[in-house]
Amino acid sequence: MKKGYIISLMLIMMMSIGIGSVFAAPSLKITTVPASPSGTNSLKAGTIGLNFDVNNDFTISGKYFIMNDLAVLAGFGIGIKGGDAKGTDIAILAGARKYLTTDDFAPFVGGGFEYRSTQDSCQKDLAILAQAGAEYFMHKQLSIEGSIGFGYLSTTTKAPLAANKDTTIGTQRANLSVNFYF
Repeated sequence: MKKGYIISLMLIMMMSIGIGSVFAAPSLKITTVPASPSGTNSLKAGTIGLNFDVNNDFTISGKYFIMNDLAVLAGFGIGIKGGDAKGTDIAILAGARKYLTTDDFAPFVGGGFEYRSTQDSCQKDLAILAQAGAEYFMHKQLSIEGSIGFGYLSTTTKAPLAANKDTTIGTQRANLSVNFYF
């Protein structure tokens, strides 16, 4: 148990040092490109976006742009099971995302925290992930997004006869989703 907490703390520290050094390092120059002159996307401060996964995921997430190229992320999901699979599935996520450009094809990096509890499989997941991907705007208010996460995942399963805990460090959470901005 202590080993998992130590690994989690080390990952959080490495991500925060890495993100801090990107913003502070004078030798690493990240420039942002202003939004397209035609205004063909919604990457602007004050914009709110909703994200829907196209894979089998019950989480709906949103983002709020605090700057044209920086967004905070939050998500929530709930599923109420009936019949033989009684229980309630819950998911919570939070994070931040930095867009490297604000063009209609906008690559990004970010990181976040995710917790899931699924009652039908008696499983609880805790993930701390760094994320990279890109978003492509098909319309000013509609985009498709692909991303992949890398980090720490702890899975606890409580089966009727035995309990199991797995810890994984590596590539996690490949995602394809649709975004709607307003």
